[in-house]
Amino acid sequence: MSEDLWSLCRSTSEVQRMCDQLRLSDAAGTTTREQERECRLHRAALAQRHLAAAAITRSDPQEAREDAELTATMLWKHDTLHGSHRGPLPATHPHWKLTNLGDYVRQEAVAAGLHP
Repeated sequence: MSEDLWSLCRSTSEVQRMCDQLRLSDAAGTTTREQERECRLHRAALAQRHLAAAAITRSDPQEAREDAELTATMLWKHDTLHGSHRGPLPATHPHWKLTNLGDYVRQEAVAAGLHP
């Protein structure tokens, strides 16, 4: 297995751990906006990576595309509502459309120091 695939597996495991922690936090009523955003950002960045790797992972490209679009939209909506972007263009900037939210995810992932 290539290093890229190992990295993708490790990232998938880490995001799953973050999602599990978020569920526990939600159940306890202790979730913060920042915690929710971090999970959404990591999940959206991971979905972009899965989309890019769909051919080598033998994933369904349509499912990968739908997941990437859904998670990008969730991050963008969260940032639009809370003004919580870190990249140069805020989520409310007219540049962002439903057709280029993958670019928004990449902008935010880079700003957070993640592998987009």
